[in-house]
Amino acid sequence: MKTNIKSGKEILDDFFFDLPTNDSLDLNTVAAIVTLYNDGKFSDKNLSNTLVDLREAELHDKNK
Repeated sequence: MKTNIKSGKEILDDFFFDLPTNDSLDLNTVAAIVTLYNDGKFSDKNLSNTLVDLREAELHDKNK
C-alpha cells in the first residue's frame, strides 16, 4: 500500500486553487489573495497592503 504524501507546496497550490470556489468569501479579496500567491508575492506585508487597498477602494466606492 503506497501512501502519497503531498508536499507543502502542493497543499498550498490546492488551497489557493480551491479558494475561489468558496461562495461565502468576498470575490475581490479572494482574487487579490490568489493573484499574490500566483505571482510569488504572497507575504505578510504584500497581503496587508493589498487588504488596505481593497478597504480603501470599497470606502471610496461607497462615498461616491
